[in-house]
Amino acid sequence: MSETGEELHNHPDTFDYLTPGEQKHLTSWIETNLKPTKTFNDRRTSYGLKHLFEDTGGFYIGNGAFKGAMIKCGFKAKDESALNWVFNVSERSVNQTRIRANRLK
Repeated sequence: MSETGEELHNHPDTFDYLTPGEQKHLTSWIETNLKPTKTFNDRRTSYGLKHLFEDTGGFYIGNGAFKGAMIKCGFKAKDESALNWVFNVSERSVNQTRIRANRLK
């Protein structure tokens, strides 16, 4: 059974298809803005976090590329069989990123 474009779009290996500059920009943004925790944050998914990146100085990326970047940055996914992954990301760091972005508007 082959994967459809939609399934590939959500696969974390799509991170590897970003340019080196895009990979660096994305991983730097994650390392600067998102902090890991010991527990999983069910309030945020890869899909919502990718939009936060796009809305705060990033560029369009697919859900899969964001998932791959989070893994490269050392975050853990709760259930990799899910479409939208939940990570061990601090809610406080997400909220602080939103606040900083709103101040810049």
